[in-house]
Amino acid sequence: MMLSLGPIIFGLILGVIIGSQIKLNIGDAKFTLASFVIIFIAGLIVAWQSGNYPFYNDLPISTAFVSALIGIFVGKLLFARSK
Repeated sequence: MMLSLGPIIFGLILGVIIGSQIKLNIGDAKFTLASFVIIFIAGLIVAWQSGNYPFYNDLPISTAFVSALIGIFVGKLLFARSK
């Protein structure tokens, strides 16, 4: 079992960039803690169902997708945009 770091690092960087651009309040919609939990759970389900790329066999879950999902939350926490 060999873990491929390329997709994990690229997914994390891309997730941080996207997460830094998320606004919490858009018009009358508001992101709460419950909405972030639901997004994270849905992301894990999608990562499990999509699986890894055919030439990666490290885990049965998409590590690139999970690292991008984690990167979105890290980017939101580090570089929060309020409006």
